[in-house]
Amino acid sequence: MIAAVAVAVAVAVAVIVFTMPMQSAPGAPNVRFTEYTPDRLDIKVGESTKIVFNVQNMESRNINDSQVVTVIEPSGYQPYLSIDRPTIELPDLQGKDARTGEMQVAITVTSSPAKEALYVVKGVLMVEGKQSDVRQFDLRIRQ
Repeated sequence: MIAAVAVAVAVAVAVIVFTMPMQSAPGAPNVRFTEYTPDRLDIKVGESTKIVFNVQNMESRNINDSQVVTVIEPSGYQPYLSIDRPTIELPDLQGKDARTGEMQVAITVTSSPAKEALYVVKGVLMVEGKQSDVRQFDLRIRQ
């Protein structure tokens, strides 16, 4: 029963995250996440969640300057959570429809500020210094 509820919640979150309107800066290159999926949305102290993502170039030109920045809100999370790679430089995207391939970042709970805490995790795609796409999900931490 609990597993079925967890799966239903994960599917609902995935639908919400992937149907959100794209949030890009004016003039940002058309480069987007094709995937931004956490393996767990509810973790305890000492556990981790891995976020798998893939990025696609929709421009007809090469993209050489792009990165994914992982942001956690609210700020002040550092005593409780650690990100193994907060900023990931992406490989060159050689022309239209080029993809990075699956990449990943891990978030580990080092301690908990309370019995339970809720954080918003955002993957911010920066291309040539402009925000090109954002994906996010809620991460629940338990003792």
